[in-house]
Amino acid sequence: MSCLIRKGLLLFICFSLVLLSSCGFKDIDKRIFVLAIGIDLTENKEKPYKVTLKMAIPSGAIKGGQGGEKYTYVSKESETLAKALRIMKTHVDKEMDFGHSSVIILGRSVIEKDLADVMDLLIRRRDIQMISWVGVGEPSAENVVKTEPHSEMAVSFALANFFSDNGVESAYIVSTFLFDLRRRMFESGLDPILPIFRANKKKTKLMVNESIIAPKNNNNITLSSNETKLYNLLENKANKVDIHVKKNKKSFTVAIENSKVKYKIITPPNSQPVIEMKIKTTGIIEETNESLSPSLLKKYSKLANQKTKKDTLQLLSRFRDENVDPLGFGLRYKATRLHIKDTYKEWTRIYPNVKFDVTVETSIKSTGTVE
Repeated sequence: MSCLIRKGLLLFICFSLVLLSSCGFKDIDKRIFVLAIGIDLTENKEKPYKVTLKMAIPSGAIKGGQGGEKYTYVSKESETLAKALRIMKTHVDKEMDFGHSSVIILGRSVIEKDLADVMDLLIRRRDIQMISWVGVGEPSAENVVKTEPHSEMAVSFALANFFSDNGVESAYIVSTFLFDLRRRMFESGLDPILPIFRANKKKTKLMVNESIIAPKNNNNITLSSNETKLYNLLENKANKVDIHVKKNKKSFTVAIENSKVKYKIITPPNSQPVIEMKIKTTGIIEETNESLSPSLLKKYSKLANQKTKKDTLQLLSRFRDENVDPLGFGLRYKATRLHIKDTYKEWTRIYPNVKFDVTVETSIKSTGTVE
């Protein structure tokens, strides 16, 4: 009996193999890899979308195996993003591979008018990675995607280097993944924030040191370089933060090596709601306009505390007054209050009246001098 079962199972497997489809594998010389996607809005109502792709040419496909163009670009205007991508396939002689597309650049007009529709395509396409980084391009996404800095090499993609710690490490750069952008768009109590890429006219230089908050009400807020740096500090994402302190004629800059930020939301009955935030940092003095004494480190730490507290209160107050919440205060409130039926609605009533109580503890370990 067992012999008949084995024979029947073998026949079933053989018939199943006949029904399997091929894997559709294509050799590398038949592919072209899309590294970046740029999406802009046009003034043409019939073709409102403009898509720009930056594609890497495999070194074996370059004549002679060396030199030549490292990248090629394709742009197309269309009534839908899906159609634009399919038409662009007919502009190259190889299959477009989106598996290596690590950066998506959106034009400023997309952020202001049509972010939800654009996100719908990016999320639905299974060949676009959810771990792709997303940024805003100025003057347009096309200009940023087509920019080729002199430092860019065929094996070193400049746009991706700004986001990953393998390249640039800066407290002035906000890194946002595609999956995190989608979460922030649909999650109440948390607003999207994206880095702003600026390209020069010659398309040889990229600058990333500001960011933009894009809340659900399209009331976009641009953060300056210092505000972006402070946001990263409050999000516990700070990397090599500097704090510039100026008191009378004395000024010095503290390089923060470690930081930790905690906060809690307090809503006492019949009293003003308060967000208590504690910031702890350690660092050394890396620049000063005059000689500093190691015996006065506590005094310098106190001055750094006052500066950080002042800047933090200004930024948090701006978030509250502009009714934006990139730090997720509303999300924390929903997670810690279970007795209210509509928790987020209650938070929208509380947030405009909230008071911030910030405590900063800075520990300066050294004046940076060598005796």
